[in-house]
Amino acid sequence: MRRTLPFLCGLALIAACAAQSADPSAALPTITGTLEGSRVPVFRTPQDSCILNDIPDAMARAFRDYAGTVHFVTASSDMFQSLGPDLDSLSRSCTPAFISANDGNPADFNDQVWIDSFYTFDGMKIAGLSHTEYHGWSFPGECHSSNVGECEYDADTYHQSSDGGYKFESFPAPRNFLAGIPYTYEVDNGPMGYSVDTNIVELGGWYYAVATAWTWPPNCSGVQGPNPCLVPTGGAPIRTHDVFDPASWRSWNGKDFSLSFADPYLGPVLHPEEHVYTPVPYMGFVNAVNVYQSANLVVATLWDYWDNELGPPGMYLTTSKDLVKWTKPQLVVTVAQIEANDPKGSFLYAYFSMIDPKAPDMNFSTIGDHAYLYYVRLNNNNVYDRVLFRQKIKLTLNP
Repeated sequence: MRRTLPFLCGLALIAACAAQSADPSAALPTITGTLEGSRVPVFRTPQDSCILNDIPDAMARAFRDYAGTVHFVTASSDMFQSLGPDLDSLSRSCTPAFISANDGNPADFNDQVWIDSFYTFDGMKIAGLSHTEYHGWSFPGECHSSNVGECEYDADTYHQSSDGGYKFESFPAPRNFLAGIPYTYEVDNGPMGYSVDTNIVELGGWYYAVATAWTWPPNCSGVQGPNPCLVPTGGAPIRTHDVFDPASWRSWNGKDFSLSFADPYLGPVLHPEEHVYTPVPYMGFVNAVNVYQSANLVVATLWDYWDNELGPPGMYLTTSKDLVKWTKPQLVVTVAQIEANDPKGSFLYAYFSMIDPKAPDMNFSTIGDHAYLYYVRLNNNNVYDRVLFRQKIKLTLNP
C-alpha cells in the first residue's frame, strides 16, 4: 500500500528548517483558507470500485484531454479514472489506464506504480510522474523482516499516454528513471528513497514538482555525529524545461537547481552525496502545489497529522515565489475538526489537494479564490474501506 504522509523531521533538520525560514519568505504574501459548507463523499470503496484495488490511494488530480473530457484520478497501483465534462459530472470508468507489473527486480523500478502527477499541452500526449515502490516482502529472499517498511524501496518513474490519458505506457529501465536516491536496495534495510508526491506547476518557464524522502539509514544522527544520515528527511523542489524528458529533472542542492539524480543500478555512483537533494522548509508535509494566478504565487497544501511541528495537527497552506523559500504555514482545519464529523471507528486522514473547477489550464494546476479541497478517510481496520471527500474552500490573499 502506498505510504501516507507526512515525514517527520529529525532534530537536526528541524533546526536547519527553522534557520532557513526566518528570512525573505517573511515578506511574501500569505494565503489563508476557509472551508465552506459540509464535506461531500465523491467516491466510496468498495461500493464505487471497479475491482478491490480500485481505492483512493493518492492525492486527487485532474487534467483535460484533447476533447475537453476531464480525467479525475486518485491513483492506486491499479489506476482507474472518473471521466466527465467537468468535476461535478464524473462517472467511473472500469477500463484501467494502468496496471502495475509486480516486477521483482528492484533495478527495473517497475514493481508497484502510482501515477499521480500529470501534465499536458495538447490533451493528447500526457506526461505521468509516478510514485514507484519495490516491495521486497513480495519476493522470495528479498525480505526477512516482520516490518515491511524495512523492505520497501521507492523512486519516481516516468510514464506517458499518447491517447489523451486513457492508457499509460511504461518504459524499460533506465529510461523510466526520473528521481531516486543513489543507493541500491538492501534486504531488510530499504532504503525508502524518494517520491514525488505533488502535481506539476509551471512558473517562469520551468515546470516544478516537489519530492519527499524518509531519513536513511535507520537511527542515523542528522548531518553530523557518529552515524550521519545519507538521506535526510524532508522535501525539495525539482524542476525541468521538458516534462517529457525524465532525465532532465534537477533538484535543489542548497544553492541552486543543479542536482541531478543518479540511477545506482547503472554502475557505482562515485560521489553519491552529490545526488542527494537539500530539503527546504515545510515540504516534508506537502501533498499538492498550485499557482495562485492573480499573484503568480505558488501555494502548497500541507498535511501534518502526527505532531505539532506546524502547530495543531491539521491542514495548512504556505506560499512561495521560487519553491525554495516558503512562508509560515497558515492553518486551515485541524484533525480534531475533521474527525468531529466521523462515525464511530478508527480512521486516518491523508491525501489532501486543491482543485479549482474553473481552472483555465488543462492540468488544473492554477487556482483562484474558490476551489475544492479533496481528502481521503482511511479505515484503520480495513484497508479497502475508504471515502474520498470534497469540500469547498475559499482562499484569501494577504499581501
